[in-house]
Amino acid sequence: MDLHFCGDFNDQISTDEERLIPHIKRFFECAVGDAEFYAAVQENVAGCGPLLQARGIFGIDPVQLAALFPEVLLLKEVPAAELEDKPQALLWRRYSAATARFREDWRQRVGKTPSNRFNTWHQRQVNRCHSQLGKETNQAIIHTTIVFELSKGCSMGCPFCGLAADRLQEVFMYTRENAVFWQDILNIAIECLGTTVGGGFCYWATEPSDNPDYLRFLDDFGQATGVFPQTTTAAPLRNLAWTRKLLQFRRKHTTVVDRFSILSTNILRGVHKNFSAEDLLLTSLILQHSDTLSQLMANAGRNRKDFSGNASEESVKTHTIACLTGYLVNMVERSVRLISPCPPSERWPLGYRVYAEGNFSNAAELGHFIGKTIEKCMPEQVAQDDILAFRQDLEFTLLPEGFQLCSAYHLHKMAGSPHLAQLGRLIAQGNLTSSQVIEEIMVQHKDVFALLSSIQSLFDQGLLEDGLGG
Repeated sequence: MDLHFCGDFNDQISTDEERLIPHIKRFFECAVGDAEFYAAVQENVAGCGPLLQARGIFGIDPVQLAALFPEVLLLKEVPAAELEDKPQALLWRRYSAATARFREDWRQRVGKTPSNRFNTWHQRQVNRCHSQLGKETNQAIIHTTIVFELSKGCSMGCPFCGLAADRLQEVFMYTRENAVFWQDILNIAIECLGTTVGGGFCYWATEPSDNPDYLRFLDDFGQATGVFPQTTTAAPLRNLAWTRKLLQFRRKHTTVVDRFSILSTNILRGVHKNFSAEDLLLTSLILQHSDTLSQLMANAGRNRKDFSGNASEESVKTHTIACLTGYLVNMVERSVRLISPCPPSERWPLGYRVYAEGNFSNAAELGHFIGKTIEKCMPEQVAQDDILAFRQDLEFTLLPEGFQLCSAYHLHKMAGSPHLAQLGRLIAQGNLTSSQVIEEIMVQHKDVFALLSSIQSLFDQGLLEDGLGG
């Protein structure tokens, strides 16, 4: 068993504890994703041994782990004092913390692109998402710089699909010609975006198992970038041979953790029947059918719904499954879009905004599109003829010596300098260019460097409207 992805945690636990982790993981998968299992454990937690064995769960103490039910069901955090005599529960909490650290380390590991313009644009979008989506959602978003689709459409048709994937139409097969083309595309992506390409993956609004050559493409990706990327499949039982190859591939390349999207209790039971707890150690089961997760699904794509406007629904309304701040490349259509996450809206119903679209027939053309969009779509500062306006979702309030901007999740305050109140008032009008704002303020306030610095700060934080709406 390999817990390499958990870093130092692997060196801090005993062999017995290491053996327990996949079984604790399976216990909680059953508790969250199988109502009958949860009810049976709740009814007789001390006597549920036969039930656990029937689900392939061995060695755990259900009494200890049941203490964490409120936490795994996202109801409340269990106080540490209640777990002092429950080492298995504490082990799981430590393991969960280690996997969370791994995810955060992964966000930092891919570094920066060779383009400072792209890097500053990328950070600006991350800052905007922090304000628009909230800290918790934004921290869960990788904000990878490039993603590839190896099919056109998806065979699954999940009714909750946040990306509203079209039906499956065509698959990009690993022919000799396509293999050379794919490797050229990877090389130009690395040339343009550097080590950040290693943070990407090879699915989006597609189902990986639709492509029988999927793992061959992943192997090329790993050879080129040094990272064998994550896979999320919603069809783990459709082709068991394919799924077993995926699990074997991941055991060989433990750079990330894969995911199975579980659509029903029967699928969960089928997955547990066909694969042992150890088989699935490097696979997270996303229990889409559970009440816990279904209530938190993004209001995007085919899952768009009306809300009553209650404050408790705010996180669902603004949540998005889009995790790309960069280039979405489809190898079948040979199409490319520059996108970034945003709250789902009428204009951006899929939970991401589109800055540019194009097509390519060879790797050089993709490189040209990337270079052109970096130059056109990613200014490092506000131009003199740009209209200055605050984002439409921000509530502007004038203060005695400045102003504040309030989003659903964050309060941005600028105060303490003589020019700030007037700057906020003029930008709030939403109809003046940068040069007009500067000219009017300079009549009374002569410190042009302080004024330009304030405008740049607003720009860098993603607080200014960029003309895309949503």
